[in-house]
Amino acid sequence: MVLEADITIEGLGTVNETGVPIMAHPPAIYSDNTLEQWLDAVLASSQKGIKLDFKSIKAVGPSLDLLRRLTEEGKVRRPVFLALVQEKYPEATLSPGWTTFYLPLFPNVTYTRAMVEKMQELVGALPQKVTFPVLAVMARAAWPHFSWLLAQSDRYTLTMWQSASDPVSVDDLLYIRDNTATHQVYYDIFEPFLSHYYTGGSLIPALQHPGDEGLSVEWLVPDIQGNGSTATVRLPDQEGMILLDVGLQKPVAGDPVPIVRTPDGRALTLESCLQQLATHPGRWGVHVHIAEPAALRPSLATLAILSTLGHLSRPVWVRATISHGSFMVPGYVTGRELLTAVAEVFPHVTVAPGWPEEVLGSGYREQLLTDMLELCQGLWQPMSFQLQAGPLGQSPAGVVARLLAASPRATVTVEHSPGRGHDASVQAVLLAARAVEKTRVYYRLPQSYRQELQADIGRH
Repeated sequence: MVLEADITIEGLGTVNETGVPIMAHPPAIYSDNTLEQWLDAVLASSQKGIKLDFKSIKAVGPSLDLLRRLTEEGKVRRPVFLALVQEKYPEATLSPGWTTFYLPLFPNVTYTRAMVEKMQELVGALPQKVTFPVLAVMARAAWPHFSWLLAQSDRYTLTMWQSASDPVSVDDLLYIRDNTATHQVYYDIFEPFLSHYYTGGSLIPALQHPGDEGLSVEWLVPDIQGNGSTATVRLPDQEGMILLDVGLQKPVAGDPVPIVRTPDGRALTLESCLQQLATHPGRWGVHVHIAEPAALRPSLATLAILSTLGHLSRPVWVRATISHGSFMVPGYVTGRELLTAVAEVFPHVTVAPGWPEEVLGSGYREQLLTDMLELCQGLWQPMSFQLQAGPLGQSPAGVVARLLAASPRATVTVEHSPGRGHDASVQAVLLAARAVEKTRVYYRLPQSYRQELQADIGRH
C-alpha cells in the first residue's frame, strides 16, 4: 500500500508565501500540516510507501531537500514516488504522467501510441525507477501500448488511478491484472472496485510465476462432446494453454463462421467454445491456431466481441503459419496480413508466427530467420516464434538465441508431434533449447515426451 500526499507551498502566490511545503490540494494554500510534520508522523507509525503529488513546481525543491535530509538520517527506508523530480533526490521513483480528460460520450478516446513512445524517449535513459500514472478507465483500450512500454525496462511500472466519477470496469481491471506480473502495476482505485478486484493472483507472465521454467506451462486439448450447436467443451484437470484449431464454416445464409475443429471431425463455433470456457475456473489461456487463412479476421472479430463483453480476460495467443519473403508459400496467411489484422481487429494477443513445413527441409536457415525478424521488427504485441523440433535439429547453432534477442517480450515455442517419432536427437534438441533460456522457451509436446524431458533434466 502507498500513502499519497498533495504538496504545495504555504501562501502560494500571495505576500504571505513562505516557501514551506505543506499538505494541501488546490485551491487551498494553507494547511494545519507541513510536509515535514506529515513525514515525521508517517515514518514513525507506518511502513507503507509514500507518494508525493506536487501541485506547484515551487514545492519540488524544498520537498526534495527535506527528503534528502531524512534519507541521510536513515529515516526513509521505503519506496518514495514523486510526480515531479530533480537531481536532488535520485533515489526516488519518478511518476511522470500524461494530461488526460475522459469524456463518457467518447469512451474509445485513449492514450495513443505516439504519446507512449514520446514518454519512453523522455525517460528511457534515466537511471531511476519510473511508475507511469494511467487513468484506469482509459487503460484497456490502449493496453498494447502500455504492454510495450512495460517491456522496455524492468525499472517501469504502471499506477492505475481513478477519479470519483469514472465508470471503471472491474473486468477491465481484471484484464490488466491478468496480463501483467504482480510487481508491474499499482492501483489507486476506490471501493467497491478495490475489494471486487483482488480476487486472486496474477495469471501472467504466460501462466508461469516469475522465474519458473517455460517447461512448466501445459498445453491442453479440450474434450468436445457432441457436434454443432449442441456441442459442449470439457477441460482436463490441469491448468495451461488451451489449444484450439480454428477453421471457417459457410452457413446456408449469412457470413462464414469461425469454428473449432477436432481431429475426429467434431466441431463447434469458436464463440460457443470460448463462452463455455469463460465459466471454467483456474489458470488458463487460449492458443488459437488459424488453420486456414480466411478464418483469421473472423476469428479475431469473435475474440474482440467476447473481450468487450468481459468473457475473455485470459491471455490469448494467435498462431498462424505464415508466408513471407524467402518462405513465401501459397495457401498460408501472409505475414503482413497477420500483423495488420491483429492490429486492426484485436491487438490484445500474443502473436505466434511459424514457418511453412515446405521450406524447412534444411532447417531454419539464415534467410528464413532474417525475413521473419524483419517482418516482426517493431511489433507492439508480444511474440512467440513457433519452431518444430526436427528442423531445429538440422539448423545452425544460435537459432533460439537469435529469435529471443528480437525483443524482451519474444519467446520461442518448440513443438514436436507423436507422428514424427521421438529419438535421442529430438531429446538433444529440446535440451539444447532449454540451455539457451529456461523461462522464455516453451514446449508443446505430448505428455509422455514432456515427462521424459523432465526426467532427463532431473537426472542432470
